[in-house]
Order: sequence, then structure tokens, then C-alpha cells
Amino acid sequence: MADGLDEFPFDWIARDLRGGNCIPFLGAGASSFPRDANAKPPTARALALELAEESRYPPFRMLRAATSSGDSGAEEQRLRARLDCENLMLVSSWVEHGYGDRWRLSEKLRAHLADKENPLAPNRLHELLARIAQQKPMAIITTNYDDLVEHALVKQNVAFDLFVVAIDRSAETRVQGAALFRPAGQHELNPVTCEQELLDYDVDGNNEVRLKRTVLAKIHGHIARDRPSDDTFVITEEDYVSFLGRMGPANSVIPADLVNLMQSRTLLFLGYGLRDWNFRVLLDRLNRLRLQPLKSYAISDGTDAAERRLWEKRFVEIFNADLNEFVPRLAAEMEQETSLST
Repeated sequence: MADGLDEFPFDWIARDLRGGNCIPFLGAGASSFPRDANAKPPTARALALELAEESRYPPFRMLRAATSSGDSGAEEQRLRARLDCENLMLVSSWVEHGYGDRWRLSEKLRAHLADKENPLAPNRLHELLARIAQQKPMAIITTNYDDLVEHALVKQNVAFDLFVVAIDRSAETRVQGAALFRPAGQHELNPVTCEQELLDYDVDGNNEVRLKRTVLAKIHGHIARDRPSDDTFVITEEDYVSFLGRMGPANSVIPADLVNLMQSRTLLFLGYGLRDWNFRVLLDRLNRLRLQPLKSYAISDGTDAAERRLWEKRFVEIFNADLNEFVPRLAAEMEQETSLST
């Protein structure tokens, strides 16, 4: 792991992005910066605490009633209660199956991500990716529910296909497919199976896959600020179990042609806490399919030694840095490489 960005291969990544050979993988941190933004999505921890208080989550009541007594046993219980209250998967499961239901989760997500009184705006990273996509079709993958990438692409007049994992849909809908797809120029998200050919691409003389149109894949779902009926999200423990259970080649939630594309691309992870099981499973699958290892990169602030070991074994080099520093430097390199305006 490198501390800071002095050794980050900005020139290589800029060249890969320009050529459509790098896939940005956006996590929550990619939407929650810069620090001075007036409106931005909450962190998973902050959202969990809100839901824990509103839903009368038992550990939250314990946490609120606890006082500092100096007793080691009581302090341990208080710490465990706080950790439970900050775990979005656990709290969301309680909201859905405790006193509430799934509608309460949708209501909370829409309050933060689809508020027309205080609308979210794309940040510098979203805008940079949209300018890159304007010059070369690319794949962008995100676990974020917000529609900030979409808005940035629309602003730059980039035609793009939208793919959304939708494992929480009704059994009737899931028979048609555990995902939704909207080709560029259309307005409706329709159920698809991931065995279908979804991406628009050519194969060149070197057997390289080249996208003809940008694709945005939202693998944890989607909150559409103007179309509540399109809302779908992976958030509870049960959702994650279902999601991970469909990460294999059979009945997958990731389109087969997108997996094929990822095999030959560098992945750039931005804004992740790197302990997410989803990406361990996904990277393990990719590394088994690749003919030879292909190094990817992650920009993550505050990564510890355990995380570093886990990701290095998956051929991901981690740079311990902040996106507030990384994005302007990447934009400057891209401007130099491709004359993108900033």
C-alpha cells in the first residue's frame, strides 16, 4: 500500500480511461465528497443511526439508556450496541422485519436522494467521468443508489445504457430476470436476465471488446428521483445474501457480457471501505476467469493492514489517499492527455 498519491500511475490510468480500458468502480465515498458540498448523500453509518433511532431498534434504546459507569462489561455492551446501530445491513433488516416494512427503507432513501427541495448535484468526479465518456464509450459500475452519474452523463449529452440489479422485486418480476435494463433513448427499465446480450459492442481484429455506447451498471440498485416506481435496492442482510448467492456464472446478477468486458479491463475502485464481501466474491470470480492476473487500483482513505492484505491477494494495489486530492490530479492528467476542459 502506498501512502499518498506520488506513486500512483496517473499517466497509465488516464491513457486507459481515454481508450476505454479502465472501468471506474464507484462506492459511497465517490458521491459524498467534496467536504464543502451543501447537499450530498449520507454515509452508511449516518443513515443506519437515523433508521435505528426512528425504528426503535433495540440496540439503539440500549445505547441511549447507557451511561458511562466505568464497568468493563457495561462498556463492552455499549460498544457492541453502537456498532450494531452503525451497521446499515443489520438496522435495515430490523426496519423491514421489525416494526416497519420495506416501504420505510424506500421512504428514507428517497428523503436523502430524491429531495426536490434540496436536490443533489453531480460532483467533480461524476462530471469528469461524463466528459471522458463524451469522447469514448466506457463502462462505469457503482454500488450507489443515487442518480448522480446519470445526471452528469445527461448534462454532457452522453448516450448510455442503464443496467440495475433488482433482486428485491416481486417473484413474478424475478421470473423475467433479477435485473432491469434501459437502452439509451428509452425511458422504461424492463426486466432482463443476465444471460442476455445487453451491451452494444464490437470485437476488433485483436479479439478485443470495444463498447459502442457507454453503459452504467448499478449493482446495488437505484433510486430514481423522478420515477419512484423504478426504486430498487440491496440494503438488508437478506438482500446481500441473495445478491452474493447470484454472483456465480449460473443465474448471475451481473450481465455475462459485462463480466467478459471486465476480464480485460483495469478496475479503478473509488470511494470504498474495502471490506465489502461483494467485491471479494466479484474479484475472485474475475481472477479465476482471467487468462493472466491484471492489476487494479483502489483509492481509499484510512485502509488498515488487514484490508491491504485481502486486496493485494486479489491484485488490487491500494493508495491511501483522499478523493478530494485524487480527483483534481486525475482531471489534470486527463486534460493533458485528452484536452478535456475542466
